[in-house]
Amino acid sequence: MIKKIIGHRVERKKGDVAKDGENVRISYVASTDAIDRYGDVVSQNWDLLAYKNNPIILWNHDQMAPPIGKATNVDIVDGQLMIDVEFDMADPHAAMIARKAQAGFINAVSVGFQPIEMTQRSELPKDHKAYGPDGVFYQRSELLELSVVTVPANGQATAAIAAKSLSFTDL
Repeated sequence: MIKKIIGHRVERKKGDVAKDGENVRISYVASTDAIDRYGDVVSQNWDLLAYKNNPIILWNHDQMAPPIGKATNVDIVDGQLMIDVEFDMADPHAAMIARKAQAGFINAVSVGFQPIEMTQRSELPKDHKAYGPDGVFYQRSELLELSVVTVPANGQATAAIAAKSLSFTDL
């Protein structure tokens, strides 16, 4: 069933406004079980233990560069991986990314992960929600890093939104 938002605003949930010497925080939907641009589906069955001990935020998955921030409040909420990103405003590069993210010029994130269990989508039962002709279904994965990116694989991996008096109607 398709739902339509009627007559109300949806605003991007902005992070805290940075003051001198303070870091910026922005909330993101980091991953969902939507079919991504590669035809893959990542189940939200994450092993988060190691990531919570090293909660790095990278820029465009560049593991050779220093992190631009750290993750806080990492958890699965309503079937989505939610992460708050705290940008390192003392780092000029990170501060630039944070400013662009706050202003809405960069809205997306992407997960870097190690598959633990996976199956080709075409090998799943035809009634499985992730069944499809192409791509991989990742049943369980270990989160390694999260990156702020210009273009995410998962189109739903974007800055969280704050709803203002939403009402829905069935189409």
